[in-house]
Amino acid sequence: MLKLLLLTLSLLLLPMISKIYTWVTLLTMILSVLIYSATLMNNAPYSMLSEFSSSDTMSSSLSILTIWVTAMMILASTKIYASNNAPKLFTTNVVILTTILILCFNASNIFMFYIWFEASLIPTMILIMMWGYQPERLQASMYLMIYTVTASLPMLTALYKIYMTSKSTQLPMFMSLNFPMDYPSLSLAWLMTLAGFMVKLPMFTVHLWLPKAHVEAPIAGSMILAAILLKLGGYGLLRMSSLFSHMLKYLSAPTMSIALTGAVVTSMICMRQPDLKSLIAYSSVGHMGLMIAGMSSNTNWGMQASLAMMVAHGLSSSALFVMANMNYEITSTRSLYLTKGLMVIMPALTMWWFLFTASNMAAPPSINLLSEIMLITSIMSSTIWTIILLSFTSFLTAAYSLLMFTSMGHGSFTTSTNPLMNVKSKDFTLMTMHLVPVVLVILKPELITNWV
Repeated sequence: MLKLLLLTLSLLLLPMISKIYTWVTLLTMILSVLIYSATLMNNAPYSMLSEFSSSDTMSSSLSILTIWVTAMMILASTKIYASNNAPKLFTTNVVILTTILILCFNASNIFMFYIWFEASLIPTMILIMMWGYQPERLQASMYLMIYTVTASLPMLTALYKIYMTSKSTQLPMFMSLNFPMDYPSLSLAWLMTLAGFMVKLPMFTVHLWLPKAHVEAPIAGSMILAAILLKLGGYGLLRMSSLFSHMLKYLSAPTMSIALTGAVVTSMICMRQPDLKSLIAYSSVGHMGLMIAGMSSNTNWGMQASLAMMVAHGLSSSALFVMANMNYEITSTRSLYLTKGLMVIMPALTMWWFLFTASNMAAPPSINLLSEIMLITSIMSSTIWTIILLSFTSFLTAAYSLLMFTSMGHGSFTTSTNPLMNVKSKDFTLMTMHLVPVVLVILKPELITNWV
C-alpha cells in the first residue's frame, strides 16, 4: 500500500523532468493496477497495514478501480494535451485526486477518512472550473461543494461523538468501536452519521448537484465523478453499516422506500431526458438507489451485492460518458433529438454503444447482471412488497436504455453531424479497457463480492 502511494506521488514530478510524462503516467497506472490486483486474490480479512492505512477486499477493489479509471481519464483527455490547455496542471491535478482517493479508501482512522473524503472535493472542483466547457461550470461546482459540505458537518459531529464514546478512532478495531446511545433520537443520530455519504452517493432527494456537475464537467471530470467519487459515498455507507450493523434497523425502512422510489422516478426522468449526459447522470441515481436499498436490507448478501454494483456501475457508467463525449465531437450536440443515424456513419461506434447500453441495463455476461440479481433477492428478503418498485425499476431501466440506443443509431443524420470525424484507435483502446473488466470479473465474482 505504502509502495503504491509513493509510486503515485512520484508521478507528480514527471511533468517537470520528462516531455512524455502523459504516457509514462498512463503506463505506470496500468502496471500498478496489474500488480495491485494480486492483493484481491488473497481474500485477506480487514487488517491494519500501518498506523494510517488498512485494507480488505472492498478497499482494495475500489482502489484498483480508482487507478484504472485514472489511467482511462488521461487517455480520454488527449484533447487537453492537443490544444495545450494547461496539460501539466491537468495531469498533476488528476494524480493528486487519485492519491487522495486511495488514501480515503485505505484510511484506518475515522478522522483521516473524513479529511480525505472532504479533500477529494478540491481537485474535482478545479477539474470542473478549469477544463469544463459550459458557461455554468462555476455554479455547478458551487452546487457540488455546498451540498457535500452541508451534509458532512453533522457527520463530523457524529464521528466525534463515536470517538468520545469508544475512545478509539481505528476502523479495523471492530470490538472497541461503540455507537453512542445517549442521543435523544437514535434514528436522527444514525441519519447524521450517514448524511454526508448519502449526499455523495447521491441518494434521491439530495441528488440535484449530480446532473449539473456532470453536464458542466469535462470528459475526465464526468468519468471520475461517475466511477469513483459516487463510490466514496457508497464505501462510507458500507463501512459504517458493517461497523454498526445493529443501528441499520432505525432507518432501513424509510431509506429503502426513498431509494427505491427514487430509482423509479429517476428512470422515468431518463425516459423524457433530451440531454445525453443528463440521461446517463440520472441513471446513476437509479442504480445507486438499488445499492442503498440492498445495504438497508442488513444482510451479508445485500452488502456484497452493493460492492458488486459499485464496481459494475463505475465501469459501465464511465464508458457511457466516454461515448457521449465521442458523440459530442462527431455531432456537436448532446441532444438526443439531433443525434441521429450514427449506425450509418459509424457502425463500429454503434456496436460499442450496444455493448455498454446492454451492460448498463444488466444484460449477461456483465457483472451488472450479477449485482442486480443479488440486490433484488436481498431487497425482497426484507419485504415482498418491494417487488412492485423493483419490477418498475428493471422495466424502465431497459426501456430508457433501448430508447437511448435506438434514437441515436437510427434515422437520418442532421446537417450538424460531421461524417469526416473518425473514431480514433485510442477510443477503441478506451472502450476495450472498460469492457474487459466488466466481462472478465464475472468469471471470478468473489473478487468483488466476498468482503463481509
